[in-house]
Amino acid sequence: MTLEQLEKEKPEKITVNQAAQIMGVTPQFLRLALQRDKFPFGTAIKFTGRWSYYINTERFIKYMKGEIA
Repeated sequence: MTLEQLEKEKPEKITVNQAAQIMGVTPQFLRLALQRDKFPFGTAIKFTGRWSYYINTERFIKYMKGEIA
C-alpha cells in the first residue's frame, strides 16, 4: 500500500504493517514507537499481557504529509 492509495481508500484505521510499509520502517520499530507514545497518529495498549495497536488513518496521512508533528 502507498500513501496515495491510503488517501483514496481512507479506511478508519490501518494496520501496523501497512503503516510501517508506507513509512519505510519495520513493523517492530513502529510497534515499539507506538508503545512509547512517539507518534501522534496512533497508540498502543497492553491488556492481559498482549499489546493492541490503533493507527488513525487521517492523522497518519497528515503526519506523513508533514501537516502535524
